[in-house]
Amino acid sequence: MVLPSLRVIIDGDGNKVYSRGDKVTGRIVCVAEEQEHVESLKVVLTGSCVTKTTRSFFSVGSDISDQLRRDYEERICLFNHEQELVPRSTLRPNKYSWTFEFTFPELTEPHYKRVVHGANYLRRPHPLPPSFQLQTSVPGGAAQVVYSVQAKLKLGGSKGSRRAKHILQYQPKPPGDASRDIQTFSSALYGQTWKPTTAEEDAKPTVNKVFTKVSGRSSSKTEPAPRIVPIISYPERVAPGHHIPLELKLINTRDPLNEAQSECTLDSLSVTLSTYSTSMCGNSSTQPEDIVLKHVPCIARTNMNKSVLFGTAQALTNNFRLVTDTECVPTFKTYTITRRYTLSISIGIKYADQRSTIHFTTPLEILPPRPHRLLPPPLEEGDEIDPLPLYMPRELDMECAPDYELVCALSRTSSASASSTLSRSTSSSFNSGAGTPSTSSSTPDEKMKQPVFRHEEA
Repeated sequence: MVLPSLRVIIDGDGNKVYSRGDKVTGRIVCVAEEQEHVESLKVVLTGSCVTKTTRSFFSVGSDISDQLRRDYEERICLFNHEQELVPRSTLRPNKYSWTFEFTFPELTEPHYKRVVHGANYLRRPHPLPPSFQLQTSVPGGAAQVVYSVQAKLKLGGSKGSRRAKHILQYQPKPPGDASRDIQTFSSALYGQTWKPTTAEEDAKPTVNKVFTKVSGRSSSKTEPAPRIVPIISYPERVAPGHHIPLELKLINTRDPLNEAQSECTLDSLSVTLSTYSTSMCGNSSTQPEDIVLKHVPCIARTNMNKSVLFGTAQALTNNFRLVTDTECVPTFKTYTITRRYTLSISIGIKYADQRSTIHFTTPLEILPPRPHRLLPPPLEEGDEIDPLPLYMPRELDMECAPDYELVCALSRTSSASASSTLSRSTSSSFNSGAGTPSTSSSTPDEKMKQPVFRHEEA
């Protein structure tokens, strides 16, 4: 007995990334080697959210805590669109093909009550999450969001059924304002106000310092030490491929207009992108949750020694962009899986040989990738970019490469002339003391082709 074979074929590019409203078309191919009684043949476009984890039966740290574990698994159907291609019938030995067409929905379909599933569940339908797959640090822990087209062939009698599946990649569409420039916000970090002291203030007795602070008067004729309040400008939403602007402004509250033209020194910069992924399964009474935390250092600079005038914004990044890859998943929250990001900035500043460090962390929403037509143009020559790490010199190799002109000359002359050419070149380059190799062309001028320039009209 040979069971019929079943296959799902998607029209167009099989690796296409779909979004809401996109149509999915294709065909189901079935090859029957012998006559088959079919109960039904259905094709389904479905999306599912699956979470798995394990927990120990005993307390953590015991010898058998990692050997005996309880399995948890939860499957949630985001949506399910079904079409019946063949009702109950008989298929003779032959090759059959049926076409299908689906449209990706905009929202999920299930409704859940928080009394049953807990407060962390989204009660109402929400936008479909992107395709996602993650392995947690817990043994057996995993989380995935999968979209697929499935064919289900139910055979008559005791033959059971046959299934075939084709996985689809899904990505939400960027919001309507995605084509606009990235909007930045500013935060004044009053809690990190820095009060450096001058050498004269350090030399004063403690009593005099207290009197000066209370009275607000200073007998010194020198410029008082600044009172520095940092202000950081940052975006709250970014998309892969677009510049992430970060700026720093230092305000001297003792001279807000900076009439003295004082300045501070930018000494170091560190930017880190943190990823938080949560996977939950269970019900309202038992909800084992796995959290995967990952920190990705993006920028690390030291000894910058860049002067920054008080009251003047200083750009911290140049063409700092996110790369579209499997790690750069758009921020989302669905029933049992969430993905979010934070951006942490650490800035070192100096004033009069005194140092201070500014720390700032903000949530960062990563949007879906934008279409290529909306991406900024590629960099042109002369554009300022964040430099690569400095080149580290290595020990030179004493073996010298052959002279290019000599190689060309040897390939065009006989062995006798090549030998004389080599001896003359060696004596002129190494024995004369000048050390300057010949730069004359080995090809006669009359045989060299001149370049032809064409001017094309736009």
